[in-house]
Amino acid sequence: MRTDSKVPDSVGLSCYTENLAGYLSARAPDSTDLLARSVRLAVDPSTGSFSHHDRALNNLPGGHRLGYRGAADAEAARTGIAAELAERNRVLVVADSGALPWLSGAADDHAPHLILVDGRTPDGNWHVVDGFTALFSGGSQDPFSGELSGAEFMALLAFPRGLSRVHRTRNSLAFGFPVALPPHETYQWLAEEEGTIEEQLPGGSWLTGAAALEETARLLLADMDGDGSRGVLEDVWAAAQHHMFRDAHLLVAADAELSPAERESVDATTVKWRELPRMLRFAANSARRGRPRPSLVSGAFTALAELEAAASPLHAAHGYGVPTARPTVTPSPERQER
Repeated sequence: MRTDSKVPDSVGLSCYTENLAGYLSARAPDSTDLLARSVRLAVDPSTGSFSHHDRALNNLPGGHRLGYRGAADAEAARTGIAAELAERNRVLVVADSGALPWLSGAADDHAPHLILVDGRTPDGNWHVVDGFTALFSGGSQDPFSGELSGAEFMALLAFPRGLSRVHRTRNSLAFGFPVALPPHETYQWLAEEEGTIEEQLPGGSWLTGAAALEETARLLLADMDGDGSRGVLEDVWAAAQHHMFRDAHLLVAADAELSPAERESVDATTVKWRELPRMLRFAANSARRGRPRPSLVSGAFTALAELEAAASPLHAAHGYGVPTARPTVTPSPERQER
């Protein structure tokens, strides 16, 4: 592995959207605006599934979309990824979050994590970019940009035992609305294809707004009472990152249009979203020691729901959570051999 002298700046998004933002930036200049305005938490009470965006972020300008591809073996994956890279100059691949060689310490899980591949070297190494940053119970991850050998690259992509049901659901809903998953999941990547997906959530009634936060609290408490296998805490962390990103974007985009009281309202929701994961990890650790704190969990979500409800008219007035036109297409830049 060789690390570049300059690493990417993190925009503070999740393990799916951080590098999706990097991919979209070359296709649509206004993609950051689209990402911020798409933030919405929806929960299916019948399945415990989460959707974090109210627009299909894999729908691209020009009537194209991102769709999953999969392979059962490394050679087929290498060929497919190389072909997409040659055609599009960049490709998103699904990596194992616990196998990234630029981790410091250990990640909390082996989970799907999107990274961006944007070039090959003359000797066949892969140039990858990962803007994601996070703290884990046993380590941390900082942004990375650099080269991996062929063996290093394929090693971090492999899920030899496949994915859990929770991880499959997250992959499918990573862009807001269901995307078909490939039959082979040992190696996965995303490819541009013709067509768009329908912005329709499956099943029955999904909850949004205060009801979604209340349901999230219920699901989290149930997960804490069990073995934590539903990974609700990870979805809450992703939601917090997305909502803080939304708030930061609103403060800059609206700027002089906001009154001091409106700025205070946005700041208050940001603080609550920032505090939430840390508070919930404390509650989860306490529950594992036999001292559950359900009132702490429910109280945190109730306070956040009240602040989000109060700020909701402001969000809507500035186009957050309100579907807008997609940015115009920008031709892909020519790939520079590294």
